[in-house]
Amino acid sequence: MAFDVRNFLQAVTVAAAVTGATVTGGPAAGASMAAFLASPAGKRLVNFSIDESARNQGVVLEDLATGGLVTRPTLGFTGEAGPEFVMPLSMMPKKKRSRSARASDKLLSKAFKEANSKLRNKNGSLRKGKTQADVARMAQKLRKKMGKGGTKKGQVRKTARRAFERK
Repeated sequence: MAFDVRNFLQAVTVAAAVTGATVTGGPAAGASMAAFLASPAGKRLVNFSIDESARNQGVVLEDLATGGLVTRPTLGFTGEAGPEFVMPLSMMPKKKRSRSARASDKLLSKAFKEANSKLRNKNGSLRKGKTQADVARMAQKLRKKMGKGGTKKGQVRKTARRAFERK
């Protein structure tokens, strides 16, 4: 059972009104107030008082069943007309990627550019019989080859030592 804000506020408002009537006018006044608030006119009055109180406090109560754009904190009703999808328009700030991850991304980007240049025509369309999956496979192979180039840690020392030992 989903938590419905408006139902909760209606229950609190009715309970407060009935309690107030009972305290000031006795049980008969409380029963009379409860009967009135259960009628259609009483329900409209409760909803009006909830909306007016929220508006006075700067709170917006929205029914988002038909969609809508929320640009500030809002008490909204979601799921009242069936399943709904809610997501922020701006994503949370990303964590900064590590130096090695950024370097790997750069290599992969370079590999994709090279693979695309090899597997595409001059007008940009893929060559006959090639798919985007072929481009991705070739890019991964090229990235592996690119990663093997250069000197590894300690390689220069090892090569220099071998050259010295051979003399």
